[in-house]
Amino acid sequence: MKFKLLLFMVFGVLCANAQDTANTEKINFYGGFESNSQWYLNDKGLKVVHPETPLRANSYLFVNLKYKEWIAGVQGESYEDQALLNFNPRYDKTDVATYFLQFKNDKIDLTAGYFYEQFGSGLLYRSWEDRALGINNSLRGGRVIFKPTSYFTLKSIYGRQRTGFDISRSEIYGVDTEIVLSDIFKMKSSELSLGLTYVGREEIVESIVDPNFNSLTNGYAARIDFSHSGLYFSTEYNYKSNDAIVEVREQIENDFIKPGSALLMNVGFSKKGFGIDGTFRRLENMGFFSERDAKGNAFNDRIMNFVPSLTKQHHYNLANIYVYQAQPNVLLGDETLLKTGEIGGQVDVFYNFKKNTFFWR
Repeated sequence: MKFKLLLFMVFGVLCANAQDTANTEKINFYGGFESNSQWYLNDKGLKVVHPETPLRANSYLFVNLKYKEWIAGVQGESYEDQALLNFNPRYDKTDVATYFLQFKNDKIDLTAGYFYEQFGSGLLYRSWEDRALGINNSLRGGRVIFKPTSYFTLKSIYGRQRTGFDISRSEIYGVDTEIVLSDIFKMKSSELSLGLTYVGREEIVESIVDPNFNSLTNGYAARIDFSHSGLYFSTEYNYKSNDAIVEVREQIENDFIKPGSALLMNVGFSKKGFGIDGTFRRLENMGFFSERDAKGNAFNDRIMNFVPSLTKQHHYNLANIYVYQAQPNVLLGDETLLKTGEIGGQVDVFYNFKKNTFFWR
């Protein structure tokens, strides 16, 4: 608690100093506040009784300070008297949620504290914030982004993942590199890039005396992206090393060890008034969490990757509420639902009809 108070005091001093030196140095101070409140009522017809605390609110306050190539920020969150219904119970009361210090120029980006990052499509690693869904799986640690030239980027991350106002017990490592071949070979009308990714999660499971799996789970990925005129193509392959399967919430199967993999392909063509896009994907045991027993939780807590659903896109909000969800996990214990992942594809065709024709009058 003393550290959190000290953090606010230091940030307050920096803000005050920004006011005093505004005439000599360019200092930007900015932030934002968001609060979502709900008052739950009884519904006698549906026999729904409101909770003991009917008035609840999720509130977020963040402040950032930018000075030359330095950026510092802190975010406080409040869930009073409790978080909104169906939100992660680890979000409780009021506290400092995230903070960071960043140095950034044209060639290097250094971050200490909490940060968000994505490697490739995110099938192997992605951290992001979605307040409406109650998701914030940022990493607390350090990140280095090195870009010595326009065609080469190297990212390196290390830290522990946020869960509520705490962090997970595992350690996460990651390296991602991308090479833009079209810049190297001076391609004027085409873009071609290659990417390689490594992600490691190290978690010692104390509940199992003699585990049949390694504490370190390794993930590898390779990707290629190409576009020329209106044609585009991309593919990515991900592999996850042998790991224990969690079929039932918080129950790690020491005798059920299996690797994971994912293949994603996307191809399409577009021009004015017409477009076609095709996606193919195969998943097998690609659920990836910073703690193994978090698999299957209803709040997407401690999730390390992002697997978007293959589903028809609707123009109406109501049809988008209950869409098909991606199935990247293994489930063999229930004989009525035996699966180790999913395989499928999706094709979308777009065409704009001209005005004053049979289809558009």
